[in-house]
Amino acid sequence: MDLGLKRLLILVLLLQMLHAIDPDGVLHDRSDIFYVNPQAGDIRLRVTRGAAESAAILIGTQSIEMNLVYQDRNHDYFGVQLNAFDPVLSYRFLLKSGSDSLMLPPEGSIRPSTDILLTPSWAAGKIYYSINVDGFHNGDPRNDPLDKLAWGTAPIEWASYGGDLKGIIQRIDYINSLGPDIILLSPLFTATSNHKLNPRDYTTIDPAYGDTTDLKDLIAAIHGIGKKIILSIVLTHTGNDFPAFADIVAKGSASRYTDWYRIQAMPSAPGGMTYRSWRADQRFPLLNLRNAQLQDYLIGFVDYWAHFGCDGFYIGEGEVDEGFATRLYARIKEKHPDLLILYADPRAGSAYVADGHCNRGFSQLLVDYFINDTLTTAEFDSIIHRMLFFNPAQINRNSIIATVSHNKRIREVADNELLELMYAFVFTFCGSPLVFYGDEFGMRECAHLNWGSFPWSAERQDRSIFSKVQNLIRIRRENDEFSSRSFFTLYIDDVNKVYAYDRGGMIVVLNCGPIQSFVELPAWDGTYVELPGGTKMTAYSHTLKLSVEPMSYRILKREI
Repeated sequence: MDLGLKRLLILVLLLQMLHAIDPDGVLHDRSDIFYVNPQAGDIRLRVTRGAAESAAILIGTQSIEMNLVYQDRNHDYFGVQLNAFDPVLSYRFLLKSGSDSLMLPPEGSIRPSTDILLTPSWAAGKIYYSINVDGFHNGDPRNDPLDKLAWGTAPIEWASYGGDLKGIIQRIDYINSLGPDIILLSPLFTATSNHKLNPRDYTTIDPAYGDTTDLKDLIAAIHGIGKKIILSIVLTHTGNDFPAFADIVAKGSASRYTDWYRIQAMPSAPGGMTYRSWRADQRFPLLNLRNAQLQDYLIGFVDYWAHFGCDGFYIGEGEVDEGFATRLYARIKEKHPDLLILYADPRAGSAYVADGHCNRGFSQLLVDYFINDTLTTAEFDSIIHRMLFFNPAQINRNSIIATVSHNKRIREVADNELLELMYAFVFTFCGSPLVFYGDEFGMRECAHLNWGSFPWSAERQDRSIFSKVQNLIRIRRENDEFSSRSFFTLYIDDVNKVYAYDRGGMIVVLNCGPIQSFVELPAWDGTYVELPGGTKMTAYSHTLKLSVEPMSYRILKREI
């Protein structure tokens, strides 16, 4: 054989080997909801990065091209979004790279073995209004604490203003006018603080807030204006006056509750009693949620309060044991399948554990990008896509997008322009935006775990912020696209800090920079209407050209 021909054959062989797809570098776990999510219609495949040029899913005689939906340093992820499908669906994968191809599995087909994740459809992408009962409105002065603060004065840690459940009922028309879909209520159970995050008794509503009749009346009033109500319940820790904890303090190792808490040393120890606590504050001893007896005790109270007619529970505030969360979810959903279960701990907000979560790390991400300016637009976009990709679509749509912290109000750290840009993102992003009571009027004052009293007097209200928040609420409620899972990045400009994305026909452009920007966005040809205002513009040749003023945003809707 001619030497040149030999070299050519060797080169061809080497090229074929180079493009060969290694089956060991391909992963599809039919038992993992990340790879097979029947309710969301998602099927995914992970491949060693660069090993496959294309992938398709074969269903019967049909071949459906899979998209390269995500990449990290080591892997390519191919995915396809179908309509919701039954777990009896059978499928195979075909991967190609150059002249090489790989069928997975080589013979037969795959059938999912994941359970269907059904989250309450009524909650997806809805708008929350979060109320701290003590600081919203005082409807019954007869139940006020003797040492209450005067309404409108600066907040003091743990000090009460006298707000109660009747006060919320009296302000139901205001809540309705603001326009949220769901009311998230702060903890109600008997406690020595204004915030009730240190429960002393899970069986009773704090007398300063009212009683079970008031709760029933409030739930009926909220439902009467077509809205839902979620109750917060602290199951991660108690107050240090909780009877079980007090028993340990009194009896030490002889107490029957020693394993209910995360005790490090008993009272008889040379250094005295030590224990784990929430936020390193000894007033909040952490519960040992791995204790089966304690699990039954807490789950029983969740079930008890569910019978009052609320629509769900927000469970916080600290770390939640996943085993406990899984058990609670299964037990409550068995009796109340349409009840919404949310967690403050995002690690517990995964499939079959919760319907969603409130990720305070994401709240900090918003502050870092919009206010602190410590992230580039590309970095912000990358973090967002990673979060959306690795959580089930149902969880993403139900999860709360909040700008509240335990120590500061957002207006304390953001001026009006930055705040408006952040709200524009929050109300047009995937998930469920949350307005914390008083933020719609630009409230600033906040002490540790005391968010102040609502500014009912006009001189304490920033009407400019209110009108913008109310307008964004209306835009979101009138356009179902914002409640969908759809999110596509259209434009990133790190130099001028401009960011644009598509929400299934709704285009949002944020200019967080100091100069006017002219952008060209990929878009379907046709007419787009600006919200609000109704200004129209046209996209030609799959390009939409527009300008965005500094420190402003534009929301555009495609006309069909």
